[in-house]
Amino acid sequence: MSVPSPVNESLLSQRLAALGAARSWAPNVLPELEHFIRTADDYDLLRVNPIQYGGAVRMSEADAIELFVHAAKVGLFDMDWLLICAYCPQVAGSFRELDQVHPRFQCAFCNAINDVALDDYIQVAFTVSSGVRDIIFRHPERLSVEDFYLRYNFSKGFIAPHGMTHQQLVAALSRGFADIEAHEHRSFDFEVTAGRFEVLDLSHKLLLVFFADGEPAEPQETLVQLESGRFHVPDRPTAPKDMVLGDGQFSFRQTADLSPGKHTIRIENRTDDRGRFWFVQYPPGFAPHLVEYEPFLSGKRLLLTPSFRELYKAQLVDEGESIKVSDMTFLFTDLKKSTPLYESVGDVNAYFLVRQHFEILNRIIRERSGTIIKTIGDAVMAGFERPQDAVCAAIEMIEELSRFNQTASRPLGLKVGVHRGRAIAVNLNDRIDYFGQDVNIAARVQGLADVDEVCISATAMEAPGVGDIVNSRSVSRNYENLKGIGQKMEVHRMTIPPTQT
Repeated sequence: MSVPSPVNESLLSQRLAALGAARSWAPNVLPELEHFIRTADDYDLLRVNPIQYGGAVRMSEADAIELFVHAAKVGLFDMDWLLICAYCPQVAGSFRELDQVHPRFQCAFCNAINDVALDDYIQVAFTVSSGVRDIIFRHPERLSVEDFYLRYNFSKGFIAPHGMTHQQLVAALSRGFADIEAHEHRSFDFEVTAGRFEVLDLSHKLLLVFFADGEPAEPQETLVQLESGRFHVPDRPTAPKDMVLGDGQFSFRQTADLSPGKHTIRIENRTDDRGRFWFVQYPPGFAPHLVEYEPFLSGKRLLLTPSFRELYKAQLVDEGESIKVSDMTFLFTDLKKSTPLYESVGDVNAYFLVRQHFEILNRIIRERSGTIIKTIGDAVMAGFERPQDAVCAAIEMIEELSRFNQTASRPLGLKVGVHRGRAIAVNLNDRIDYFGQDVNIAARVQGLADVDEVCISATAMEAPGVGDIVNSRSVSRNYENLKGIGQKMEVHRMTIPPTQT
């Protein structure tokens, strides 16, 4: 492990004080974070996963996410949106702002075509601010070629396939690394086996794929010239090639054929920059599959974190983009006949009651790890990562409003709907909003509810943990026509009895 680089004492002290003033933290939280910044290895301070950090210091996931969101706001860390290739652990893009994230891209490492979603291959990580402590990974040109590939360009937390360790996977595929300086010539001898043999220079975002097939041939030699923006292979023709491999679509930009056997590859760097090479051999029939990861902070979860929406209001999806969300739970509420309320008690008193109702709902939504996406008149649209959190929130909203009504000048009646499905995140009216058929269904499901009722769609009801929440309650099931949906849907109706203080 390398010796930790020094910290900027005055800046660290100043920004820790700002973090301490941002909100109330448990007594050990800030000292542990300071110790981490001072003593951790440089690699550990690159793209910190707050969920992993929380597990290491015995913080809840929610509290750890809150900590790093606030720490980034005061300048202790930089928050990065990472685009991760779905078919290899390459960090295909790292962006400071959400509006720079474009979920449709081609991976420079494996040439896979990606169309990722906020809940899978868009990760959010935190790197210590260079002003607080400079780390070598801020200067990738100073890294060894192995660290450049395996630590700087590869994302953290990926799970190697077939029970292998990362080291075993690299040992199985790698045929060597090399830095080749400007205008330098180097030769490399390989025993090329059937399958794919790849020459990669990620510093120039170049990949050359050799497809090796047939009987072993006499010793061969190939010249590969690194030129500006391309590899030139004068010894054999190259061409682009589109292929479906395993789970993915690949569009290789440069391919060539060769025979298995002893092979000398001569690299001629004709540029004014260093080339950083990795030679990789994939066995016959190698089929890329979707990469799995240890738990991480997804883009979806960050957008559902209330403090992020409050502190980073300028972080929005690109006006011309939409980003998919594959699995999200939506909760809609509405007050019973709020218009007569304004008529009976007057605008000022009615507004006061409605504001109190919003405060109750907001508190419960936050406690259940959700966030208010928007209010529509007297109604609320909220988002949750987990259906069970949304169902618990729905029940608690009605129960808490029942308690509130016992002392209120005019009782309020709440109707709630919960549905789980897909959506797209967009920028609307300078805020992040969600659209799609499942959002419409969630609103329609809420419209079926009566006062003190929660209507839950089948997709939400069937989610893990929801049955345990509702089993002790009276629940009816019906097939309902939802306006604008065009088909009957299974809806579960749950009445929440009045709560006594």
